[in-house]
Amino acid sequence: MATDKSEPRIGLIIKVGALAVFTLIAVHAALSTYFDRMAQGEEFRKIGSAKPETLMSVRADEKQRLGSGPMPIDKAMHDLALHGRTGTSPELMPKPSMDTAPLQGWIQMPGEVPAPMLAASSQSAQPAPSASAAADGGAAPASGDAGARDSAAPKRPIPQPPSPKP
Repeated sequence: MATDKSEPRIGLIIKVGALAVFTLIAVHAALSTYFDRMAQGEEFRKIGSAKPETLMSVRADEKQRLGSGPMPIDKAMHDLALHGRTGTSPELMPKPSMDTAPLQGWIQMPGEVPAPMLAASSQSAQPAPSASAAADGGAAPASGDAGARDSAAPKRPIPQPPSPKP
């Protein structure tokens, strides 16, 4: 009985194995893409193409109410664009804020507030001079006013890092 004593053809085995792996990867990618496309099509058919009747009726009702009020919304927007907020009630008028607390930041990491802003906020906190003070010829403010100005700017201690122990 004769036996084959030749060496195995390793190059051919590697080529067939690589071709099989490549084929499996390509088939997996193709089937995954096909499945995703079919699932998206079915989802659109069942969910995406349905018209939201309730939402459409709510929006139509809102549009009708906005257009039929005492002043239609289109006219109100046009007037606001032309005249701005002039003539509105004092409750709706924006008021300038002299609050410097947001600029100072967190108490653990305080920030520096620019000096002009501190001066402006301390001046706005002081009452306006009365008519009698203006009649005096602009007399110097009392010493209590200067102290109030200095105390208007809050002084926060700057945290120091702990000293290393020897």
